[in-house]
Order: sequence, then C-alpha cells, then structure tokens
Amino acid sequence: MRKNLRAVSSALAIFVGIFVGIFVGMTCGAGQVTAAAPYYLAVAAPFPTVADGVAFADVQAFWAGDAGALARATNDGSAPTLFVTIATQKHLAALLGPQAKNARVKIVAPGELASAVWAAQPSALAIVPFDELEPRLKVLTVDGIQLFDKQADVSAYPLKASAPATNRDTNKMTVVAMTGVTALVRGTAVMMEKKGLTYPGEKIRDWLKTADITHISNEVSFWDKCPRPTFNDGVTMCSDLRYLELLKYVGTDIIELTGNHLWDRGWQQLNTTLDTYDSLGWVYFGGGRNAATALDPVRYDIQGNKIAFVGCNWFGNDWATDEKPGSARCGSKSPRDLDLIIPLIQQLKSEGYHVIVGIQYAEYYQYDPKPGQVDDFNALRAAGADVVNGSQGHHAAGFAVNEQGFMHYGVGNLFFGDQAGDGPKQSMVDRHVFYNGRYLGVDVKTAFIRDFSQPQPMTPKERAALLRTLFAASGW
Repeated sequence: MRKNLRAVSSALAIFVGIFVGIFVGMTCGAGQVTAAAPYYLAVAAPFPTVADGVAFADVQAFWAGDAGALARATNDGSAPTLFVTIATQKHLAALLGPQAKNARVKIVAPGELASAVWAAQPSALAIVPFDELEPRLKVLTVDGIQLFDKQADVSAYPLKASAPATNRDTNKMTVVAMTGVTALVRGTAVMMEKKGLTYPGEKIRDWLKTADITHISNEVSFWDKCPRPTFNDGVTMCSDLRYLELLKYVGTDIIELTGNHLWDRGWQQLNTTLDTYDSLGWVYFGGGRNAATALDPVRYDIQGNKIAFVGCNWFGNDWATDEKPGSARCGSKSPRDLDLIIPLIQQLKSEGYHVIVGIQYAEYYQYDPKPGQVDDFNALRAAGADVVNGSQGHHAAGFAVNEQGFMHYGVGNLFFGDQAGDGPKQSMVDRHVFYNGRYLGVDVKTAFIRDFSQPQPMTPKERAALLRTLFAASGW
C-alpha cells in the first residue's frame, strides 16, 4: 500500500513538474517575465568628490557598523552618512544581511535623495538604483567596476539585487563623449608626422571609440595644399587632409564648428572641409554652409534616447554669412547675445530632446570662470540645456551642476598640445550617460598632454590634484 502511494505521489510530482514547465514556457513565449533580472545599485557621492571608487568589503563593513570603513571616499576623510530610500534599504538587507543598529544610514524619500546628499557633503554617500541617478551625483566604482561604462563586465558587480526587470539594460543606454579643442597643427601635427598619424589618440582611444556618439570640436579646416607643419606656424593654421586618419581612428561621429580658425586659409577651405565631412558621414553643428543653416541642430534618437546638439561662437570670428560657410552666431544683433540660440534650445526641449550645447566662449587661461561666463552658461541651462560644453577651453576649467544639468566651463585641449604651462595640457573627456529617456550624469576622464600632442590618462595622484583644483575653482 505504501509503495503504491509512493508511486502515485511520484507520478503526480512528475505530472505537476511537466505542467509547470509547459506553463512557464507558454508564459515566457507570451512575453511575460517569469525569471528575476539583475537590479543594479550604484554607490554615489556628491559630484565634487575626489575619490573615484570604493571596495565592496568596505561597504559591507560600513553596513555592519564600522563608520570609518568608507571614510576614504569623502573629501575630508570623515565617516560619512549613507543615504538610501526604504526600497534600497530592503535590497541591501537582502544582499548584506541585517543593518547594524549603529550603522550611519539615513532613510530619505526617493525624490529627496540627491538634495540630501548634496546638502550633507563632504560627509555623505548614497546607494541608489542605477536608473535613478542624476547629474548632482558622481558614480563611484565598486571593486573597480564602473556602471557608467557600457563595456564593463558587470557579471561580478557585487551590489546587484533581483527584480522582475533589469534597471541597467545597455540597449537603453547612450554614452556621449564630449571633448575640448582639436587643432591638428603646429606641435601636434609635427609629432603626427614624426610618430604616426594616430599617435595623439593612442592612449585615450577607448574613451572616445566606445561612446555611442563621439564629439570632436575641430577648429581648423583641412586643405590639400597645407604646408608641412612646424612648431612656429603661428595662429594662421590649416590641417593636412591625411590627418583625418586620427579622427577616424578615435571613432568620430559629430563635428563641432564653433571654432575661431575655420577661415585661416580662406573660407573656401571650410567649404571643401564640409564636403569631406559629408563624404565620411560625419554630421556637424555650431556652423554650416551659410548663416541660414549654421544654427541647425543635429538630432539623434538612439537607444530610445532623444539627444540634440546645438552650438554657436560667442567670442571669435569666421561667422557664417548669407553666402559663406562659418560658425553660428549666438545672437542676432551681436554675436555675444544669446537671443538666437536660447529659443532654439527651448524648442528642442519642448520636442522632448536632451539638449547638448557646445559654445565657443572667451579663451580664459585660468581654472575659474568669469562672472559673465557663469551668467551666460546659466542662461543656456535655464533654457533647457542638459549639458553646456565650454568647447573653447584651451585651459582646463571648472564645473557647475544642479538638478537641471551639467556645465563645464572649459574642457581643455584634446588634440592640441603645444601651449605653455600645465593648464593647457590638462585635458578632459566628459562621458555623459543617458538611460531610458533620462540624463543620469557624467564620468569625467582626465589626461595630461605629453609630447606636445598625446593625451595620456593621469595617474591617480595627478587626477586627484586636478580635481581638487577644479572643485575649488568651481566654488565647492
């Protein structure tokens, strides 16, 4: 009798297993999610934080009550308060075990987290779901893994919970690499001739090539009769057509035309340069064939993120006319007004675009911005710009960030490196991350230009020193 019951039970179990398997297969085939997906939690700090990462073991120790375990992630070395929402606290409890009673953890409402972290700096950190990040927060690596890097192997990322759907789908993630001044002339061109056309980009290629949209602000026109470069070519410049190989090598997608040297060898050379860009499939903004088209934005709908680029030249010359190509004017009566570009930003914002503005502003050789620059950049951001990029910055400069977006007063030189002093050799690539229709923030990469031409990633000591300088110049 018992054997018969066991046999019936076994048969029933097999039948139920088969039925459940069929049901699960049918529901999955119908598009319903039945399995848990990875749900990524980011460790974040106020944007003006020097530290770039934390160890998972230190997160565990902090959660267990060791207040000093994460002190190295704060600017002043103090024990931080960790801000989380109640939902995140539950995820962390499942991942890390029960929270110690003395753990310095503060619960805040989801919409208040970034403001609370910002107000409590420098002694503040946060753990926040990846898709809820915003530009006032700096995403820190955990055990060296950067969630803002689409190519990162996140299989070993430790702060990973489970949910019905993932909150970090790289098919919904767009990375835009914004850069500073490129001018393939003088010392940079000399070294290209000596060491190879791609030499300037070899140490930072991945920062540019792996972005979904790679921006280059090229200030100089290409010319098939450009003389061989020397260090003493002055400020009337052109670039050999062969130097386009460098821009191809780093994965250029979009060219900014707000520069001051587009007509150095005649406006005709800009026309043929634009022909070359067209033949390569590179789009351009901040200038164009004539005044009527110079302000035309470039629109993308990529991975479900609507992003638009628009730009103008506030400071320099070589503005487009009715008949000639050139850079776009920012204003109608005066190029230094903003009455042309601001309505365009507002229009693009109303169309649902994230707006990136590239602007050729005054070339200040200092880290801190002038009051007029602050006012003008604020006006662009207030009009709806998510990112304002000071593309003119031959000298590295500071930042401003709030819940509306990110401003960089001067990104520094990229491929142009023969100016005197450290400031013109401190180069940055801002990798902006958009996810599922939201702007999440930026990962600022730092390099130092060596050999008059080649940006090389900074050492941790060099990077920390530059960040401290820039944050101080930004008023933080």
